[in-house]
Amino acid sequence: MSGNHQFLSGRKNVRRPSEAGALAVREINGQMTLTDSSGQPVQLRGMSTHGLQWYGEIVNENAFAALARDWESNVIRLAMYIGEDGYATNPAVKDLVYSGIELAFANDMYVIVDWHVLTPGDPNSYVYDGAFAFFDDLSAYYADHPQYHQIIWELCNEPNQNEAGGDWNANDASGWRDIKKYAEPIITVLRERGDNIIIVGTPSWSQRADLAADDPIDATNIMYAIHFYSGTHMPCDHSGDRGNVMSNTRYALENGAAVFLSEWGTSEASGDNGPFLDEADVWLKFLNEHNISWCNWSLTTRDETSGSFVPCPDGAESAARLDPGEKQAWDLDVISESGLYARARIKGIE
Repeated sequence: MSGNHQFLSGRKNVRRPSEAGALAVREINGQMTLTDSSGQPVQLRGMSTHGLQWYGEIVNENAFAALARDWESNVIRLAMYIGEDGYATNPAVKDLVYSGIELAFANDMYVIVDWHVLTPGDPNSYVYDGAFAFFDDLSAYYADHPQYHQIIWELCNEPNQNEAGGDWNANDASGWRDIKKYAEPIITVLRERGDNIIIVGTPSWSQRADLAADDPIDATNIMYAIHFYSGTHMPCDHSGDRGNVMSNTRYALENGAAVFLSEWGTSEASGDNGPFLDEADVWLKFLNEHNISWCNWSLTTRDETSGSFVPCPDGAESAARLDPGEKQAWDLDVISESGLYARARIKGIE
C-alpha cells in the first residue's frame, strides 16, 4: 500500500457520539488534539451545508440519514450565513439550525453550529451584533438536553481582510486580537452551559492558526479553525512559511494549539475549477496523520466544482435533489465528482 493510501483508507479514530461521548481537547504524544470521553483520539469527518438561506432544503430527515449511514459521517456543519441575505436580515433561518441539531441528534452525529462570518470580514462589525444573543439563546435551549455534548460551537467562520465587503479584519496579530475581543464574551457564556468544543476562526479566511498559537484564548476545549481549497492552498512540509495554511497549521500544532478543519474544498478558493483531487489527497494524508477533524464544503446543487451534487439551477428540482427520498441514499449519478470523492474519503475507501 502506498504512503498516501495508507493514511487515506480506513477509519481508525472515527467514532460516533454514541461511542465517543463528550469530546475534549487533550495532549496526546505532545500534540493537542480532539479526544473522546475516555481520553482516546477521535476524528470527525463529514460535510458542511452551503448557506442555509439558499440551500436550506438539505435539512431533512432523509438527507441526514443518508449522510450518517451511506456516507458514514459522524459530523455535520450547519453554515448559517449572517450577511448576504442570512440571519442579520432573515432571522427565520435560525429555525433550520434548530431542525439541523435535532436531525443530527437523531442520526448519531456531532453538529457544528457555524456563525458564518464572511462578508463583512470583521466579526466585530455591526452586522454581527446578534452573535452573543444567538449563542446565549441556543445554548440555554439545549443545555439540559442529554445530547447537548454533541453540539460544537463555531464562533466566526472566516474573518478576513476583504475591504470591499465593509468592515475588515487584519491579517496580523492585531487582527487576531480583534477576533479574541469578539469571541471571549461568547466563550464565557457558553462555558456557563457546559464544556462543549468551541471553534474560533482565525485571520485571513481562517488560514492563520499560527497567530492563535502565539496568543491563545485562556479557556478549555478551544480549537482554532483552519480552511483550505486544494486548488489554491498548496501543501507544505515545514512550519516556517506564514503565507501557507498547512505551514501555519504545523506551527500551531508545534506550539500547543488544537486545530479543526471546519471547511475545505476540492476546488480553488472561489469554488470553481478542478477538482484538484491529488492535492486534496496530500492534505487528507496530513490531516489523518495528525488526527485533525474535517468538514467538506459543501452540500449544494450550486454550479461550482466544490458542490457535492450535480448542478441544478431550477429551484424546485434543486430542492428535490437535496432530499434522497425514503431509501435514504442518493443515487451516485446525482453526486458530483467532488461529492463522490468526499464520500469516499469520509468512508475511508478508494
